Amino acid sequence: MIKRTLLTGVGTIIFVFGIVLFPLPGPFGLPTMAIGLTILLKASNRIKRLTINLVRKNRLTSALWRKTREFHRRIRSPKIVIK
Repeated sequence: MIKRTLLTGVGTIIFVFGIVLFPLPGPFGLPTMAIGLTILLKASNRIKRLTINLVRKNRLTSALWRKTREFHRRIRSPKIVIK
């Protein structure tokens, strides 16, 4: 319980920090928000369901999400070819 609360707090702080960095020059806002969102998704099922519902509502994001998941599956389970 404490670990989940701590992860949610840290993820929220990093995500908000990324939102603050987003309008500034430099490519630091988006990656920071992605890291914060990743931590939040690991910590909370409610946030995970909310994110999935938001992605399903937007067609463009849904296609990007499917491509990202397929890419992740290929990376996670590479086929080893021995010659």
